[in-house]
Amino acid sequence: MIMSFCTRVGPRAYYIVLEREISGLDTAMCGEMLSRNIETLDSAARQLGVRPLSEFISMDPKVVEDFLGDDAAGLPIPPLREFSVEEGLATVRGLLTRAEAESARDDLQNCERILRVAAEHGVRWHLQWIHDAR
Repeated sequence: MIMSFCTRVGPRAYYIVLEREISGLDTAMCGEMLSRNIETLDSAARQLGVRPLSEFISMDPKVVEDFLGDDAAGLPIPPLREFSVEEGLATVRGLLTRAEAESARDDLQNCERILRVAAEHGVRWHLQWIHDAR
């Protein structure tokens, strides 16, 4: 549901949200190249036999409802899902080995950096999107 909604409204960027803050960890990342290349990255992930990045996308239902406003009425909005960092690291590290991921390399390296620290702290995560109504 979220991914199909994301595709319709055109997310500007994806970023990592941790289930809790980790002191000293800067989770800032651009995420625009993940958004621009999500279909190519997902295809490469499938070829590698790892979970595609788009399957890590989730959002707090309240955030979705706030974003959609009156359009949220009657829509089935799934609950927030958090994922294991180990699975996320497997995807990101696999993608970093692929030539077709070169344009998203900086974003993928930031994902790896954030997820590596999250793994050390046993913190789960999800990808969330930013929409820019240009």
